[in-house]
Amino acid sequence: MSRIRAFGPALLLLAAAALGGCGDSAQEEPAYDKDLLAPEQANYETVQAGNGEYIRTAGGSMRLYYPVTAELRWEEGSARFREILVRKGQEVKAGDSLAVFDIDVSRADREALALSLARAIEDAELGKQERLTAMEEAGEKLQELAGHELNIARLRMEKAQAEYEQFVYQSEREIARLRESLEEIDQEIADDTLFAPFDGVIDTVASYNPGDPATKDIVVVSMHSTDRFYLVAEDASGRLRYNAEVTVEAGRRNDRKTYEGRVVAAPSILPSSVPRGMALVELYGDVPVEKLEGNLQYQFNVEELQDVLLVDWGALDSEKGKNFVYVLEDDMVQKRYVVPGMNNREKVWILDGLHEGQTVIAD
Repeated sequence: MSRIRAFGPALLLLAAAALGGCGDSAQEEPAYDKDLLAPEQANYETVQAGNGEYIRTAGGSMRLYYPVTAELRWEEGSARFREILVRKGQEVKAGDSLAVFDIDVSRADREALALSLARAIEDAELGKQERLTAMEEAGEKLQELAGHELNIARLRMEKAQAEYEQFVYQSEREIARLRESLEEIDQEIADDTLFAPFDGVIDTVASYNPGDPATKDIVVVSMHSTDRFYLVAEDASGRLRYNAEVTVEAGRRNDRKTYEGRVVAAPSILPSSVPRGMALVELYGDVPVEKLEGNLQYQFNVEELQDVLLVDWGALDSEKGKNFVYVLEDDMVQKRYVVPGMNNREKVWILDGLHEGQTVIAD
């Protein structure tokens, strides 16, 4: 618009010169500087007002979010750290060993239990042998008895047989109890390893010294599963809505790639593990997490209008609170007051004052 105003004084001088040339003016000095050059014909930059698609975008930064995580503690009884076998960032498979511990089982108690078991087995064998020998001797004497004495001897044999069976039952039961107790202790000693529950990546590793107690409140290792991930988009203003289309840019400085996705959880319905002011985005297709490196950025359409009248934002000017543009019609420049709507700093939506096809001066 400044270019339009610049021609006003020059045109006045030319008009004065034309008027001064009328009549007898050969001896009069001209009313303008004889060195002033006439301006060249104005060369306006123009655009056409036309219907089109209006879009305003916004965006922000993002980070990776893994919904499947685990905080692994030693909860199998009293133990002490021996060694943690993994490091932060390491990939592991389900069943891999993560840490080993020394189980706090008294060696003296185990030895005492093993000795009790050995003695119980020895006493059982001796007791059975003694009772069997006694019954054999009593059986041989039955051959020498008759009548009332024979009946009494037979009753004694039946009693001895019952006592033998009772002794065997009790002895075997005690031996089984001792063996089970010893197996439990040995199993505790053998279960000294913490294993990975799923395929994933190690996030944190506890700081420890060998011999430190491994209490239940200590997170020995934390990890996340790489089978599924989302992108967390910063959205403090809450503009992202469920199912909104999002463009994601990722990669190193000289190798940036774009991917498409959608919002699958808006701030109002996010899980508690995701901070407020965030939204979850899921990418379309099978994008490997390795591709999502570097500074993650996203962009989405905040405003989107179809088939609205648009002109270049730079063509709009204002004075005293009123908005206007310059329209070029039949080589005449006309000032038109307009009612603008939204703009994206490139295009402005014109609600009133223009119609499609008009030529608007853009500079």
